[in-house]
Amino acid sequence: MKSLLLTAALAAGVCATTANVAQAARDPDVNKTLQRAYPDTRTEITGNETINGVKVYNVNVTDKRGTSSAQVTEFGDFLNMGVPQQEKTYVKQIQSSVGKMFPGAVNDVQVFRSTTYLIDAPVEGQKGQTYQIRIDPVGRVIDIKDAKAMAADRPKERKQVDDAVAKKLEQIARDRYVGKEKELQRVTESDIEGFYEVDFKGAAVTLNEQGQILQIREDLMGKDMPLPVRETTDQLVKAASRAQRVEQEYLQFTQPGKKGDQVVVKMRPDGDIINVVNQQAQQEEQAVTAKHKQGATAQPQQKKAGT
Repeated sequence: MKSLLLTAALAAGVCATTANVAQAARDPDVNKTLQRAYPDTRTEITGNETINGVKVYNVNVTDKRGTSSAQVTEFGDFLNMGVPQQEKTYVKQIQSSVGKMFPGAVNDVQVFRSTTYLIDAPVEGQKGQTYQIRIDPVGRVIDIKDAKAMAADRPKERKQVDDAVAKKLEQIARDRYVGKEKELQRVTESDIEGFYEVDFKGAAVTLNEQGQILQIREDLMGKDMPLPVRETTDQLVKAASRAQRVEQEYLQFTQPGKKGDQVVVKMRPDGDIINVVNQQAQQEEQAVTAKHKQGATAQPQQKKAGT
């Protein structure tokens, strides 16, 4: 079982908003989407941009705990959504936990939730070979993994929990996400210490007894996926055996480098690093690329022989 690095800190700041974060159905009305995700919280659309051909609205989020930001697509999916959180105790807890992994103090700690789509794609002619493709709401491929290797990394059997705890967890999951209709299949311990997997037919919720939800997964029909995800799937694979919509929580913080550069780290609560971006290196790479393009454009055309 994995040790959860930041359970106490996250639970302190996220429980208040979890109940309305999950969205079984997308709503193309951006304002309605924001109202469901951030009830009793002031949100302001500050503008929009086009990402991978999809209109994405940038949103400022403010409540008594602080400010954060969100990005919601024209199809009603959150590319990412922040949880306002500025309490000093919270930041200290995260800094202490992350300090076990990183030597320097972390800055600008934020909690986010993101939406992605998982597509299981069998390999034609290779029996039992399936790849799982992760696509974000604007249709960008984030990751591709071997499903068999992923299954081998998971424990073969999860420990069942006692009836009282199972009923409590089931009720939280139903109240906040799945409703009364879905059939319960099992409630087991999660890979993450202190969290549990509540599996329904066609959906699953990872949560703890305090109601903090780390991940929500639901099976989808192809027609229920947003257009950018469908188009990317059609371009990549001949057939898909399963499609899932996933909402999950992650932390983002800035880690100072040795030479004054800033490294932005995205990390799941179980300590799994999602992404690391060295901002200085990224800027330098962009500058080199731009210079290369400019040089290629400025080169005069060579005269043909005899002219």
